[in-house]
Amino acid sequence: MRLLVLIAVVLATTATSAMAHPPPLGIGGIFGGVLHPLFVPAHLLAIVGLGLLVGQQAEWARPAPFAFIATLAAGLGVMTFGFVPSLMGEAVLLLGFALGALVAWGRTLPEAVGIALGSAIGFAIALDSPPEVLSVREANFMLIGTGFGGTILLIVVVEAASRLRGGWRSVAARILGSWIAASAILVLALRFAA
Repeated sequence: MRLLVLIAVVLATTATSAMAHPPPLGIGGIFGGVLHPLFVPAHLLAIVGLGLLVGQQAEWARPAPFAFIATLAAGLGVMTFGFVPSLMGEAVLLLGFALGALVAWGRTLPEAVGIALGSAIGFAIALDSPPEVLSVREANFMLIGTGFGGTILLIVVVEAASRLRGGWRSVAARILGSWIAASAILVLALRFAA
């Protein structure tokens, strides 16, 4: 019994505050922000979905990634003023589902669809990335890092996905898109069921 009390006291005194978006792996600043899109599953699903969609569309000239980067930067700029809207995580999941479904569908789409989706994803991810740190300076550095991390991740996925055109490789991209859509809709359903 004394051992249980001792364990309870140790656990209670070493507990830290709960955070929705803590710095990844305890790394703050710019490097923590760069890792942020990799460690938030909804952001990772949405960015990979957008990258697969852009890479799948051979006719697109790449304005969708530029729209993503511009609205991500604009949204992160809005975040520096302390604006944190609700339900942005759900919006990111819903957009991730749409992107995954479009990738799984595998049809050629107008470039305007990519620009609209890239803009929506960039802004939604930015507004769903409030860093939970104690200083404003570190929060701003994390936001800058999140912009770099999201941009780098998207560029890497677009370049990889552009090599998945034709034959069995396009089927692999469509399967990955269906997994993204299924994962996003399941997480979204669990959020609304709770």
